Amino acid sequence: MKIKKSLEQAACVLLMLALQKEHKPVKSAVISKRLDVSSSYLKKIMPRLVAEGLVASDASKGGGYTLARPIGEITMLDAFYAIEGHGHFYAISHFAQKIFHHGDRVLQSENEIMDVLARAENLFLKELGGYPFSNFLEGIDYSDGVVDWASLGLNDPKCPARKEAVVEEH
Repeated sequence: MKIKKSLEQAACVLLMLALQKEHKPVKSAVISKRLDVSSSYLKKIMPRLVAEGLVASDASKGGGYTLARPIGEITMLDAFYAIEGHGHFYAISHFAQKIFHHGDRVLQSENEIMDVLARAENLFLKELGGYPFSNFLEGIDYSDGVVDWASLGLNDPKCPARKEAVVEEH
């Protein structure tokens, strides 16, 4: 299985929006500059995030993109579905039936293969669904945003530093 690189870019967009100061809209030009992707490429990603209900879009003069819901309610599974879609990972093509002429046994084997793949898919999706994007922001107070992406130059710090947990030794 190969996951599209746009999933990583979508994850970065979601985190940028979560960190945006006062959660004001971020223009697509700002996002594409930060990600170093063309605006036309970004225009393929953003509608998917909007359609999945992760991002809201405002086309007005002061508009841009904002999170449609709190970052703690958005999981890796949500982003995965937005980019990869909701279909199954694998559909059997029945090639074995063209080679082997033992109908029932071939069908049984195909069903076993599909069962294994379905279990693997369910485990993968469950793992993604259990990981909210807020986990990436642990140690950062993002409740009201901390970065104005439009005012930062490309060489400025790209993200606020995490406050590392202090471990007391006994």
